[in-house]
Amino acid sequence: MRSVSIMTVVGAVVFLSACKTDDVRQDVPAQIIDPTPESRAELLHVVSSTLGGRAVTIADDALTEDSLLIIEPKHLTGRDLGKPDHFRLVLSDSRCVLVHEESNARIGLTETSCAAE
Repeated sequence: MRSVSIMTVVGAVVFLSACKTDDVRQDVPAQIIDPTPESRAELLHVVSSTLGGRAVTIADDALTEDSLLIIEPKHLTGRDLGKPDHFRLVLSDSRCVLVHEESNARIGLTETSCAAE
């Protein structure tokens, strides 16, 4: 009986390891290269839209040195309990994609050129 259980497990492992994995997305951390006014406007629009239309301020050199963008909540009362939002720029199938880490929302950037970090 024990040999049947081990054989079943071994068979399942062999079967699962042979399954096709082409659908797995390979995200690579990326940085914006050659930013333009259009790419900056696109980034601002995508971040604001992802945050429900909230007004945000983003530096002109955002995502040009690394792949992480952190948006802090506005401090209106001097004491804000809101948490920052994190966005990660990735290269996915040769496309620039901005990932909102809190919601896992993925938005393709069509006006933006990027390269792997």
